[in-house]
Amino acid sequence: MKNKWMKKLSAFMAGVMAAGLCACSGAKDAGQGESNAAPAEETAQAQTEEAISQDSPYYGKGYDLAETETIVLYVLGDEPKDMGKVLEEVNQKYLLPNLNSTLDIKFLNWSDYQTKYSLVLAGGENVDLIYTASWCYYNEEAAKGAFKEMDMDFIQKYLPYTYEQQPEVSWEQAKIGEKLYAVPKGNASFSNYDFIVARQDLIDKYQLTQPEDWDSFKEFLKELAAVQNETGVVALNTNANRNQTLEPYLQANGYDYFTEGFDYFYNAGGKAELPGWDSVIYLYTSDLYLEYAKEMAELAAAGVWSKDAINDTNDATAYFENGTSGCIGWNFSAIDAGEKLEKAGLGTFGVYDVSPDIHMARSRYNGDMIAVATNSKNPERAALVLDYMKSDVDLNRTLLGGIQGEHWDLNEEGQRMVLDAAENYSWNSWAWALNRADEPVMAGTDERELAISDSINSRELFAEVAGFTFDSSSIATELSVVNSIVDEYEYSFSLGIYGDNTEAKFNEFKGKLEAAGLDKVTEAMKTQYEAFAAKNS
Repeated sequence: MKNKWMKKLSAFMAGVMAAGLCACSGAKDAGQGESNAAPAEETAQAQTEEAISQDSPYYGKGYDLAETETIVLYVLGDEPKDMGKVLEEVNQKYLLPNLNSTLDIKFLNWSDYQTKYSLVLAGGENVDLIYTASWCYYNEEAAKGAFKEMDMDFIQKYLPYTYEQQPEVSWEQAKIGEKLYAVPKGNASFSNYDFIVARQDLIDKYQLTQPEDWDSFKEFLKELAAVQNETGVVALNTNANRNQTLEPYLQANGYDYFTEGFDYFYNAGGKAELPGWDSVIYLYTSDLYLEYAKEMAELAAAGVWSKDAINDTNDATAYFENGTSGCIGWNFSAIDAGEKLEKAGLGTFGVYDVSPDIHMARSRYNGDMIAVATNSKNPERAALVLDYMKSDVDLNRTLLGGIQGEHWDLNEEGQRMVLDAAENYSWNSWAWALNRADEPVMAGTDERELAISDSINSRELFAEVAGFTFDSSSIATELSVVNSIVDEYEYSFSLGIYGDNTEAKFNEFKGKLEAAGLDKVTEAMKTQYEAFAAKNS
């Protein structure tokens, strides 16, 4: 009986299905069949839309966001105490509801990032995004294939809001030749301009020379070193991790970066026009550097810094903050150190510019960038997360400064106020590549900072050479050897280790660089620049 009934039921269902097929065929012929069955891609898109809020800026734009993804970002610096709390805010309030993603940030400390950076990219670590810069392995790692090459179609699709907001020149400055491997910051500053923040209380007490130019700066250092037994303060508590004298020395002599990320400099002479190649020097084989090395040996002999400074791995900024250094040579972060010194009641500070008449260019946009790692398992999602971090004002400020109302807040004028918890998450301690042009101004900014800022801004040079980038892929082998030789010698020169033997060691250094193929690197630089100059003159 059961088999007989099943046969009848099968026959009945076959008839129903046949009728249905005929009906569908008729509907299709009538042009109505498309509305009766949702295509597979529409079903997939519906699943994606269900995964994010309808208020998300990425809702309805066709992105595959159905699966929750964790994006791993590597940055430089020391991890803030409240990083976990801030990430919880970032993930729960922004990334999960709007991109169905979470962010995990890992820090490469200043003391060991040079050894760990390449290992992270080559050693099978889970990495989607990583901080890079003209000075932080951008060219080297791009040449190795560690960074994803991005054309503008990719940028417009997966970083749509960044593409709209970013200055057009920033993309050009981030390119190596004609290829783009990283997303630059959205705001250029004078981060390459260094000045001196010095212990004003000691200057006043001991009637020390004020460091108002390069020569008086050296005199100040020697005088402060001479009273160390009384003060207990090292004149310049510096080390191999943070060279505090080379940038001020180059500025005082009128030299600026020719192209960031390489050791070539030029003397602009206060002019914005493209320089001739004959004004360009390779720093470490130049007479300029030899003179610098001799002067550092002179300062070392005077006891300006510790004899063991070459082995010191501590953050040199902290020495000024805790009152054990008489000065610090750095950019605007040096003023932050001065404010911490005063807040702790350890002394007072003054701000001095050793190159007060020199016109300098802002740092280039490729001075801080974030690359998508080639090994990323989901580069498209990584790019979307980066886009959101850069383009959304509230998310961006949370990453830069922590939780509003806890670490920072805005006053009625829209200026940023520091709250007590800021000591656990200071503003912009690691997120430089996320900087925007609309970052809120600090309320009650110190008059000393305003004065040096006004002075530098008044002498801004809009250098045309800023548009030139160097593609080092053709001489990657030679450049790698050259850079390793520089690493071997430069810190010893900057700390005056060689003493009376400085010139002999410089000639030895120069000979090794030339034997390593420096001339080939320089010729490649010259060829590319002259082509750029011919095109843009």
